[in-house]
Amino acid sequence: MVLKKKIYLSLIGVFMTVMSFGQGTTRQWTLQECINYAWENNLSIRSNELNLRSNEISLKESKFAMLPSLNAGGQMGKSFGRTIDPVTNSFISSDFLSGGFSANSSVTLSRGGILRNTIKRNELNLEASEHDLQKGKNDIGLTVATNFLNVLLNKEQLENARYQLQVSADQLERTKKLVEAGSARLTAQLDLESQKATNEVNVVNAENNLNISLLNLKQSMQMPANLELDIVAPEIEVADIAMGLQKPSEIYEVAVNNQPEIKSADLGVQSSDVGVKIAKGAFYPSLSLNGSISTNYSDRAQQFLGSQEVVVPAQQIGVVQGTNTPVFTLPSVQTVPVTSPDYALADQFSDNLGQSISLNLNVPIFTRFSNRANLQRAQITKQRAEITAMNARNTLRQNIESAYNSALAGLKSYEATEKRVQALEETFRATEERYNVGDANFVEYQVASNNLFAARTDLVRSKYEYIFRVTILDFYLGNPITLD
Repeated sequence: MVLKKKIYLSLIGVFMTVMSFGQGTTRQWTLQECINYAWENNLSIRSNELNLRSNEISLKESKFAMLPSLNAGGQMGKSFGRTIDPVTNSFISSDFLSGGFSANSSVTLSRGGILRNTIKRNELNLEASEHDLQKGKNDIGLTVATNFLNVLLNKEQLENARYQLQVSADQLERTKKLVEAGSARLTAQLDLESQKATNEVNVVNAENNLNISLLNLKQSMQMPANLELDIVAPEIEVADIAMGLQKPSEIYEVAVNNQPEIKSADLGVQSSDVGVKIAKGAFYPSLSLNGSISTNYSDRAQQFLGSQEVVVPAQQIGVVQGTNTPVFTLPSVQTVPVTSPDYALADQFSDNLGQSISLNLNVPIFTRFSNRANLQRAQITKQRAEITAMNARNTLRQNIESAYNSALAGLKSYEATEKRVQALEETFRATEERYNVGDANFVEYQVASNNLFAARTDLVRSKYEYIFRVTILDFYLGNPITLD
């Protein structure tokens, strides 16, 4: 019986080889190649990568916030009519050009630790986004692996259906010869023709299932449906895959330290805790240092060259009433500035340069409870992050327990079904021999054939269920998704 099964598997291998040669240059994809293709084309992965880049920018921005700011500006304009000269600050009633330049800088000396904690929070968010990216890749990898195994399952189901069809066709040909020779009744031939038609329907259904599973695989890879996809069927058997000796609790203890969703959730708790500190920092005074420099220019400005003494002679300021005797001022000497209209731009900028420096203290006394509301929201965010972390752990533990139990059930089902297949193969062989000599009717033959087909179908299904669940458990232990 084992020899017959090996011959059957060998025939399947030969058929697959012939099909691959018949396809010419059609590329065969391994599981890892399918996963890599999905990673490169999946939009969720790209979105996670953009989130990562955004967090990198936020971290740089928060670090640069510790540095002083610097702003500079200038202006140039022409004034008409009566206006104020920006240099002399006096009214002037002629057209003139004026301009200026200014710069200011400010640096925060203390802000209740908000700047420092913002940097720390952004570092945690960046690390969390890296784990989120890895989590997205893992999810895509598991989805692709599931669909990949479904394709392998449906391929074997199709081969099983074709094998059953070939057995029916061979039996029909023998029966036709017996009918022609008068050794069998026509009803036996008709019954076999009906059985063959049923098996043909099974083949068509299996082909449809294979096409659907291929489409699901392409969609999970973000591959257009019109592209050809042929996967490599690894030589993998249940005997080649053994469940580890770890219990679900032991697997969980390993997985909780290596799975990215757990790391991301824990970093979310740390980030929200820093967010609480940032909110508390708003209650403290802030201290900043400011400095500025400015200058200006006007084409009507006069350059100061010095001063000189001017003798003011006596001047009549009135007369004495009644006598009309003139009244004169006393002669005097006055000091007057000496200016020049040739006042260069560089000289004006240098002479009009003004500088200032200030230390600003801001003490929050009453902010209409906005700071307190921000603190309460930050505390709620932290509680939500803690719930998210606990939920991530619960989900991970439940997934491991389900995968472990499914793997055990799959293994037991496979072992039991394998024995059932062996027994039904012997039953079918004996029934077929009895049917050929007329000792068994068609109903008995049909029941034996259908039971064997159903058992083989269950065997293949339990095989891949076990393989997939063990692969998941292996993944939770920190190993890559592979069928090697």
